[in-house]
Amino acid sequence: MNLIEKLKIKTTAFIGAAGIMIGIGSLYSCVDDINVGDGFLEKQPGVDVTVDTIFAKGENAKRFLWHMYGAMHNAFTYTGAVWYSHSDALTDICQSYCGWHNLGKYYGGDLTETDQDNGGFVKFPFIANGDGNARAGIWRTIREGWLFIENINRVPDLTDTEKSQLRGEAYVIMASRYLDAFRNFGGLPKVDRSYVAADVVDGRRLSVIQTAEFIDELIQCAIDEPGLPFYVQDQATNSGRLTKGSAYGLRVKLWNFVASPLFNSDRPYLEFTRNEDNQNPEQVWTGGYKPELWNRALAACEDFFKANAANGNYFALVQATGDAEQDYCNAYRAAYWFRGNSEKVIEVHAGLGDNAWNGDWNVEGMDEFGMALFTLEFMEMFGMADGRNFPYDNVFNTSNPDNIDIFANRDPRLYETMVVSRNNLVEQYQGLSSIEMWQGGNVDQTFNPQVTDNPWSTRMKLFKYLRDNGYAAYYPTNFAYLRMADIHLCYAEALAQTGNLRGACDEMNKVRARVGLGKVEVMNPELSLTSNKDNFIEQLMRERACELGFEDQRWYDLIRYKRSDIFKKQVHQLRMWRKDAAGNKMEGADTSLQPGEPWPACIYEKVPCTNNIRVWWDIPGQQTSKWTDKWYLAPISRDEINKGYGLNQNPGW
Repeated sequence: MNLIEKLKIKTTAFIGAAGIMIGIGSLYSCVDDINVGDGFLEKQPGVDVTVDTIFAKGENAKRFLWHMYGAMHNAFTYTGAVWYSHSDALTDICQSYCGWHNLGKYYGGDLTETDQDNGGFVKFPFIANGDGNARAGIWRTIREGWLFIENINRVPDLTDTEKSQLRGEAYVIMASRYLDAFRNFGGLPKVDRSYVAADVVDGRRLSVIQTAEFIDELIQCAIDEPGLPFYVQDQATNSGRLTKGSAYGLRVKLWNFVASPLFNSDRPYLEFTRNEDNQNPEQVWTGGYKPELWNRALAACEDFFKANAANGNYFALVQATGDAEQDYCNAYRAAYWFRGNSEKVIEVHAGLGDNAWNGDWNVEGMDEFGMALFTLEFMEMFGMADGRNFPYDNVFNTSNPDNIDIFANRDPRLYETMVVSRNNLVEQYQGLSSIEMWQGGNVDQTFNPQVTDNPWSTRMKLFKYLRDNGYAAYYPTNFAYLRMADIHLCYAEALAQTGNLRGACDEMNKVRARVGLGKVEVMNPELSLTSNKDNFIEQLMRERACELGFEDQRWYDLIRYKRSDIFKKQVHQLRMWRKDAAGNKMEGADTSLQPGEPWPACIYEKVPCTNNIRVWWDIPGQQTSKWTDKWYLAPISRDEINKGYGLNQNPGW
């Protein structure tokens, strides 16, 4: 079914749906004329399931909306990820060593527009259903959203307030799906109602500004719904439901992206080269640098905080209950992971799973098969516990004469994000009270990291969301689509881009203070962050990586700032050796600590990652980077373009 076919439906026709996911389990109940689970919206014997059937009772209508919730983006599902892999593995903070990953289409540089047609190889299918999962593509959800909005008033057993709340939630879902596609493709076709078979649909893409304004209109429709609350009133049973606060927050993300240099620049990131109908550079460009777009982004932030204040400042950073390192780690863990707290502006729930293939959750699969190996570059982004940036880059590939322990006294988020070499762990890791990353240490003895695809291969093991590989036993799964730390950092960025660097530092410091870090401008005076905008933006990108790493943010941060310089750099892994009494590398198959031995000094080596070399990398003496700026936006399906209803391709594809 193509885009146009997805958007057209007669209101008396059967509505089919495959792979339906129940978005909010607390509202799950059987109904007498519609199946549940995978059979939802399928016909029972003797029953014609039509729009009339769906909107004949409130329970049916709600279940239709819960199905829409199941289509929201989640970076850890098979279709929300880059087909099993994570988008961060396309950046400098993560590398995939997996031998069968489908990032190979990116790493090898041979992704084509026809790969969009299978819905699997690409990061975000423009149109395809992919494997039939509800999270593939956006157009089915857009169609269902308009069907819901246009018919919800017909339901006889819901109050006007209930109808208004459900309608508002549908608007936010549609806006989120439009924003997901917008960040990957640029200008999109405008779909502002459900279509019937006789309608002529204009599939031409809007400009960047027109698309953003249309998404903003959907957001405003949600805000204008009187029955939509500002926050979830009953988190115990309804966490994950969308609210006015979600809508205000989504507006922050929208205008932050529009105002960024990818679109908002003196010239397009790349000129069109194909001779196709309907090409317009403003589909991928704002038509010139427009400083007023950063003012728009700033206003979106201020509107969010004003509305939040009017509602008791419900949305707020989760704060530590003490000033110990573990207190900070626990607060950060709750912020990015746990459901139903003040940090979550939009959270997406996934099915429970306790292994790589169980349920809809795939963090363990990404880890188990070596798809999510953190890089040395990422480790160095995390600063020191006092708030200084990491000062020890010159220690690598030396004898480490001062015996510096590069993992001591670091930003607590480092320890919550990755497993690193440490002694006397507060929380034991798989029964180990210390992690000896050096050659022959207890990691080598226990986990055999020499094997390709091993999650220890870069020596900086995934911990975030996973802990010690028993995450399902700790807490239900949850993807933080948008949380307060992101909004504060968007606000800091908008303040910086509109000339208020002092205010920008203050806003960034709110996020840093949650984990006990000192003020960024005070602890790093050499950067002149209150007067040097370029330095501040660079620090902001670092801060966003540390706070939001492995949350599907780094890729979008790099593309919206057009950071081809980062995409071209080969990433590195770490190798460590324990020092012997003479200060030399301690060789041997087993160099683990014996009882009573003090924690040793080590030698650290920065080693290039050579498994799955990316053609984007510029490697002196080996290859010249084959990066082109076409990669900033994804290709649109050639099959869809050839159907002739107005689509055209992005530049360079």
